[in-house]
Amino acid sequence: MTIFHDIGLWLWRLLPANPILTRVVATGSKRQKHMWARAAYLGVLFFVVIVQANAGGAGPAPSLAAAAKKSTQVFWFVSLAQLTLMSFIAPVFCAGAITQEKDSNTFHILLTTPLSSGQIVLGSLFSRIFFVWVLLLSGVPIFCITMIYGGVTTTEVFQSFGLAACTGLITGSSAIMISFLKIGTRRTIFFFFVGVAVYLLGVGALGASPWGALSAAPAAKANTFGLHQMSWLAPIHPFLSLMVVTGQTPAPDISDVYKYGWPGRWLLAYPQYGYMFLTTLGSALMIAVSLLFVRRGALEGEATWLNRIVALLSLRGLRKKPEGELSKEPRKVWNNPIAWREANTRGSASGGPVVRWAIGIIGLGAGLLLYCAYLGNWWGIAPSIRSWLVALTWIQLAVVLLVVTNTAASTLTRERESLTMEILLTTPLTSNYIIAGMLQGLIRYAIPLISVPAIALLLFAVTDLLRPPPGGPAATIESVVIVPALMTAFASVAAMIGLQFSLLQKRTVTAVMLSVSVVLGVAGGLWACGGVLRNAGIGVTSLIYPFLPFPAIQALVDPNALVTDLGGGKPSPAMAQTARVTRIVASTIAIGVYLLITYSLYRNMVRSFDMTVRKQSS
Repeated sequence: MTIFHDIGLWLWRLLPANPILTRVVATGSKRQKHMWARAAYLGVLFFVVIVQANAGGAGPAPSLAAAAKKSTQVFWFVSLAQLTLMSFIAPVFCAGAITQEKDSNTFHILLTTPLSSGQIVLGSLFSRIFFVWVLLLSGVPIFCITMIYGGVTTTEVFQSFGLAACTGLITGSSAIMISFLKIGTRRTIFFFFVGVAVYLLGVGALGASPWGALSAAPAAKANTFGLHQMSWLAPIHPFLSLMVVTGQTPAPDISDVYKYGWPGRWLLAYPQYGYMFLTTLGSALMIAVSLLFVRRGALEGEATWLNRIVALLSLRGLRKKPEGELSKEPRKVWNNPIAWREANTRGSASGGPVVRWAIGIIGLGAGLLLYCAYLGNWWGIAPSIRSWLVALTWIQLAVVLLVVTNTAASTLTRERESLTMEILLTTPLTSNYIIAGMLQGLIRYAIPLISVPAIALLLFAVTDLLRPPPGGPAATIESVVIVPALMTAFASVAAMIGLQFSLLQKRTVTAVMLSVSVVLGVAGGLWACGGVLRNAGIGVTSLIYPFLPFPAIQALVDPNALVTDLGGGKPSPAMAQTARVTRIVASTIAIGVYLLITYSLYRNMVRSFDMTVRKQSS
């Protein structure tokens, strides 16, 4: 009995009575910012319910069957919004668990306490996951509204919440693991958002392809993503699993996938439960890895077998330098040293040149793969090549916005954390010069990423000129020039938003969280507005879409989608040509508008820079 008592006491102290968990939950729940976070979360869900409930417009009273169908549609969009929010809220909350301790130089003090490694890891993780799961529970009444007219079952609601909860758990566990593996708030947040966004968009696009369809699955109904069958990637992707929960892509019977063996047949027959199981298992493995590296950071200066091998293999260490030889080549600095530093040195803190070029190479490789598939008509992709090109460009635009916003949001806060702000202010550089240099450096830092879709569009456009396809060009000539220009304009506004929050906030985590939330919120809101206007006619969409970041890409790369959304036939040549000229003119105006917004934000920041910095220093 004593052994069981000791084990129970150990388990009790490990999590329920964990000092970190109880401290954060008891004090953090009273903070005003958490109240506003819950209000904003519920406001987004309620906004989605209102928009979708009134999407059909005014009309006669619907029948009970029509009301049930409408409830099912509302439930799908609310679940989609909830899952999207969980994918990005959980990493932000959990990243701050360790980075805040390191920023305030209290992490090493925490290691000197009697707390075990398990208490530090689990306490840091679940104290943040607690807030994420509380957000989920606060949305239960909104989901209950969708059950009033039927069409939505209690099982579907619980499965939707299970997918969201497990998504928060896996992203939070990965955040904790990376925080222990790599010190640095800027790099940690960067990898979170870029990694999560690329995984969700990339694997989702792969699952929507003919190659990702599961042949044993029954035919799907008309759905948002245009899937004809359930994807075999559903057990590892939350949105594909959500489509199974909502019945848009029905799962096959277990007897139809029996040939895949166990556990493959179980995962494919019940992908929603398979996703919950795999994410929970993955979270447990990440927690185990975190336990191994809790106290590894305190031994950074000690020699290990790995760095000994690296030292032995390093030719630089074996070669003696002639006396007076410089260890590095002198660097050529631009006319604005702040811009040079942001693009070449400070920007490297958000992932380094290697990571930036790696992202560009991956994007370019995906574009080349899509190009080869187009030339060879692999998987019968030629008829839908425009949709694939739009999806690829969307992913690259999302990555550009996340990279630029994250890097911009940590520029000035990193100056404060590294105690170099005072040194910067003692130089002859004015606020106008500093901010202009930061903005210029951020845009130059993003140019390699923006050039990737430009190269892909150029390949398709040149190929179509040399070999006109029967179904029309995959990419228009104007998109080769306008799409990169629009992406640059969007990135400049995102950079100024990040710089503004970096000036106003003292902590990198807070600045990144707020700026990324604003950029994603505005981009998502404008995207939703584009969805509302999709039935307004090809003339209206050609005029309005260029001002909306993601719909602008679709309007330029796949203009036929505007006609498809209308549900009408093919427009006359005169109408199509007029719409094309309208898109070109509207896109040019949109570039000017976004650059004007950037300049307005820049001038406002210059005016308030000195006063804000002095107030924070006092």
